[in-house]
Amino acid sequence: MKRFTSLFVVALALSVGAGMAHAAAKPDKAAARADRKAARGGGGLAGTVSKVDGMNIVVQTRGKNAAEVTITTDANTKFEGAATSLADIKAGMRVQATPGNGTAATVKVGGGRAAGKGAKKAAK
Repeated sequence: MKRFTSLFVVALALSVGAGMAHAAAKPDKAAARADRKAARGGGGLAGTVSKVDGMNIVVQTRGKNAAEVTITTDANTKFEGAATSLADIKAGMRVQATPGNGTAATVKVGGGRAAGKGAKKAAK
């Protein structure tokens, strides 16, 4: 009986140790998802322009955590799409800035309401 108990304790210890090692080897799902998003060029901030204030673009985001966010730009910020400079950006345009925090390195500019799904509503 002692032999059985000893073997059982050893087997239990090995299985718990192996389970812990397996759990430690699994990557954190949220971290892995963030890494994949960053590799695809994501991780930015997107929304509709409310106003342009000096070197800053005030954007209204959408979704569950919608808020008014300020995108900071500088002389090194590159503009792509419908705008070639900060002066070309107007209220109602859709923008995506990367990175999502700090000073934006790239701002991609869409056409705004007339170019999006709400074109019929805007035309009425």
